[in-house]
Amino acid sequence: MKIAYWSPVHGQTGATSNMLANALITGILYRKRCLLTHTHFMLNNLEAPLVGRNAKNADSSGYFQDVGLDALVRSFKAGKLTREDLENCCISIPNTKVSLLPGTSKRNQASFEYEMNMVILKLLRTMEELVDVVFIDVCSGKHPLSHKILEASDVIVINLSQNTGLIEACLSNYPNLTKQKVFYLIGCYDDNSKYNINNIRRHYRKYLKASNSGVIPYHTSFRDALCDGRAAEFIKDNLGCCKNDENLFFIEEAKKSTEKISKLAGIEIDLEERNERDELSAW
Repeated sequence: MKIAYWSPVHGQTGATSNMLANALITGILYRKRCLLTHTHFMLNNLEAPLVGRNAKNADSSGYFQDVGLDALVRSFKAGKLTREDLENCCISIPNTKVSLLPGTSKRNQASFEYEMNMVILKLLRTMEELVDVVFIDVCSGKHPLSHKILEASDVIVINLSQNTGLIEACLSNYPNLTKQKVFYLIGCYDDNSKYNINNIRRHYRKYLKASNSGVIPYHTSFRDALCDGRAAEFIKDNLGCCKNDENLFFIEEAKKSTEKISKLAGIEIDLEERNERDELSAW
């Protein structure tokens, strides 16, 4: 199962942090083996919220040595990938079923993109045979590699903001995306805005339904956790938060969007797992 996160613009919709929230909930709450990766050459922050540093700006400590997308491509070219090969190239996130495949540390963008164009589809097919769900954060806009991945994905999560101009431009300029299985996710969401999710659905009812749209609220504590490299701990610690907890609205909306995306993707959630959700606060 491949779920791609894409946005028409960079830096406005919270695509990467949205994917982190959804993937961590899928791994922790639904207990699915999830792999997180991205195909950005620059301007991406997937690794740091989970492990405290980025592959692209790795220091001399060798933290990302022999792991990540570059290492996996080398293994892939050498022969058939095994589960062990994949695990050796990933960083496991403790107390979750989530693994991080860091992005490239190459310095030549043309070389990276040429190699990705050659192997990415076969690589993704191999990865999805070894895990339950592959979450992949792709470059925004009309990036050729991104659209190659989007066409091959089982679900496309289109990340938007409450800016109606952005929504209209996306729906007008990318009509082919709407022909695929898509989910519209409003990031950095402010429920006090006039353009709340209900009004957005009403205005764009041809595209956005209750079943294929959701929100990830802007939440200061979650943003701080991202900066501190504690995204997984924040999600895990707050999945069972109580009624009056300040994190409740963020967590509940993130859970709703995750469940809808999972349903759209055909990810089976056992009844037993559903019944155990409220017990997670004991972790």
